[in-house]
Amino acid sequence: MFPTLETERLVLREISKDDAEGIFACFSNENVTRYYGQDNLENIEQAEAFVYFFANSYKEKRGIRWGIEIKGTQGIIGTIGFNAWSPKHKRAEIGYASFVRVK
Repeated sequence: MFPTLETERLVLREISKDDAEGIFACFSNENVTRYYGQDNLENIEQAEAFVYFFANSYKEKRGIRWGIEIKGTQGIIGTIGFNAWSPKHKRAEIGYASFVRVK
């Protein structure tokens, strides 16, 4: 079962196909991708492929990526998670990307 995390202002939840537009908004933004090490997404199909990639990484225990959502709103404003996850060695890289500033 995918873990959901909550803070006072945010919900970190599983990313679904319904989040493809939010993924596209995030990863087509040059201000985000210049630090992410990848080219901008150019279409919604690439964003849907990201959703699949994130789900598959979790299923294969290679990483976990949450969608960041402001409590009381619908839709993600970015993503956060562990990449290159190695449960056996208890290590992972932490990364996040957001196209909205949270105040």
